Amino acid sequence: MRRVFANFTRTHLFIFLGFYIVFAALTALVLNLQSESDRREAPIVSATLGSISGPFTGAIARHFQSCCWDFSLSIFPYSAVLLGIGVLAQIVAVPWKCCERAMRLTAWCIGLLGWFAGVLLSFAHALS
Repeated sequence: MRRVFANFTRTHLFIFLGFYIVFAALTALVLNLQSESDRREAPIVSATLGSISGPFTGAIARHFQSCCWDFSLSIFPYSAVLLGIGVLAQIVAVPWKCCERAMRLTAWCIGLLGWFAGVLLSFAHALS
């Protein structure tokens, strides 16, 4: 089991934290820019912390309304596939040792971007 996670380094953690902080800040900013009545209804803290859930952030921001939840579920597979590819790229052996680290980190970034892009898509639906 230890061998499976051998390619995950502190750099991976820092990249993940960078993505999370950026998208959590965007979530807080978007929710704070809403009208006064919308701002009172939106759970800003839980949606901001919940931005780690990717495509489900819009549903969190709208108290899991059925339309927002359904939309989040509809974009979840696409976000999950991209994240899965990013994780899988860390586990699968790479034949080119010269650029292995760069390829792994690039795949990790693309996977995280695909996951956290779900935040933007779910907000586009939830806040429309």
